[in-house]
Amino acid sequence: MKFQKKIKLMILMILLSSGMGQAIAQVKVTDLVPARELTDDSVLEPGLLPIYIYKSFRHIDEMPFLNPKTTTEKVGKPILFLNHHFGEKDLIFDSGVRQGIGIQMNGFLKFSEAGIYGMRALSNDGIRVEICSDTILMDPRVHSDRFSRQAVLDIPKPGWYPIMIQYFQRVGTATIEMQWKLPGKTDFSVIPAEAYSHEPVSKGPS
Repeated sequence: MKFQKKIKLMILMILLSSGMGQAIAQVKVTDLVPARELTDDSVLEPGLLPIYIYKSFRHIDEMPFLNPKTTTEKVGKPILFLNHHFGEKDLIFDSGVRQGIGIQMNGFLKFSEAGIYGMRALSNDGIRVEICSDTILMDPRVHSDRFSRQAVLDIPKPGWYPIMIQYFQRVGTATIEMQWKLPGKTDFSVIPAEAYSHEPVSKGPS
């Protein structure tokens, strides 16, 4: 089962990276395991922890995977939710810049009940979303505002699930919005702030 799941995800990544991702209706992801129980949140803080990479990207695969505990890149203020539409003159979160920026966001996503969830991203430019280290969404290239294809998540039990989002903005306007469809619902909605958390990172003196 695990092998078949990896093969399916590999095929998805090949198609997406080749620009064929928009032809895929959805991908279903199973075998997810929460990192924490819902009540195991005493050390968690609100929002996702961003790492800023000051470089212009054209494809999400150009972005490195960074460890928040060891990175030398700028770790910013927590991003409490993702429903943001930036104009050409707007700074991208607390990066201090308006364009030419990559952001890796790490943390946890709270699923309050078991069941089948839909998930999609609205972005401008590229985005990749991983849950439990599985890539569930990817719209990797430079593009104007558009939705990714839907991921279908089979959540076996309530809990806090690890999430990592990579996103870049090249020039012009910028958008990043995360939506889900809750079990038994027919419509997507923006994932609320209370569903995101992260472990604070403390670094010693250099």
